[in-house]
Amino acid sequence: MSFKRPPANATRSEKEAYVKALAAISISIFALCLAITNYFAGRNSSAVLNNTIAANNLWTWYGTKNVRATIHEVAGSKDEVVRLRSDMEEIEAKARAAEAARDAAKTKSPWFSYSAMALQLAIVLSSAAILAVMMTLFYVSLGVGGIGALLFFIALGA
Repeated sequence: MSFKRPPANATRSEKEAYVKALAAISISIFALCLAITNYFAGRNSSAVLNNTIAANNLWTWYGTKNVRATIHEVAGSKDEVVRLRSDMEEIEAKARAAEAARDAAKTKSPWFSYSAMALQLAIVLSSAAILAVMMTLFYVSLGVGGIGALLFFIALGA
């Protein structure tokens, strides 16, 4: 494996060895970045799902407390109604917090997808650069991979 740039009058085989050496490293790096992106995307999907379930459970609990409060109100148990309404306020705050966490995770999801797509495309372009023995295609793959990495960091910060 030679990282020394071949001269302009080099044979196709010498140029191919050079492109292979560089592309092999870039493919490995892009694959690693893709694995990391998919890991974080999976965690993000889990956060969306878990917070959706938590919010649904809390709102169901809220509704149950509301029904009980109405029953006690009709029965004339004012102390119990006050306690249940207080519980409802706490439950509502928790449900809204779960919804906010879910919504924050939802805004990240597309960015992880865009990042993974760009990294996959960069892997394909690096592979094509080997087959075509084209440094231009290799440089394009680096640019696309860089965009994929940038999109990953946007997803983390979103």
